[in-house]
Amino acid sequence: MTTKKIAVNWAEIEKDYRAGTMGIREMGRWYQLSDTAIRKKAKAEGWVRNAANLRSQAVRTSEVHVEPVIMAGIDATKPENIVGKGRNLIARLLEELDAVTTNNTDLSEMIEAEESDPRRRAAMLKAIDLPNRANVVKSLATAFKTFSEAQAPEGKKAQRQHQAEEAAASGSKYATRSGPRLAINNT
Repeated sequence: MTTKKIAVNWAEIEKDYRAGTMGIREMGRWYQLSDTAIRKKAKAEGWVRNAANLRSQAVRTSEVHVEPVIMAGIDATKPENIVGKGRNLIARLLEELDAVTTNNTDLSEMIEAEESDPRRRAAMLKAIDLPNRANVVKSLATAFKTFSEAQAPEGKKAQRQHQAEEAAASGSKYATRSGPRLAINNT
């Protein structure tokens, strides 16, 4: 069984190649060819790409480019942004918890007086109950600890290494010494 050969429109490929608006691999996928075939044809016929339209493309580097992930209005790829947003959220939740704790009896009385559905009333009273508030405080404390550890300074070993490097660079008495100097006095 033979496979049909696809008619290749080299004129269109050349036009796109010279325009430089598409990457060669992207062109290969578009025209259902290998990028190698396009490169060979371009080299054989002397096609030149328009440098003004070329996008800055990394050529197989080991460096990984991470696109920013925007969550809740912040760049979530940067830990310091997440930590800042988390601390603000924890502070607001603690203020809300403080308001519920301060006005607990008033809230309970309002729920008892206004809510006629017994299941809903029980759920609302459970939401402002002391064990639930204690669990919220525990969860917030754990979250705050986690956020604080994310911003923690480097460990003792790294700090000592950094201090040793600073001492060596400053020329202090604790700096690493250079080799011995040969001093010959023949007079």
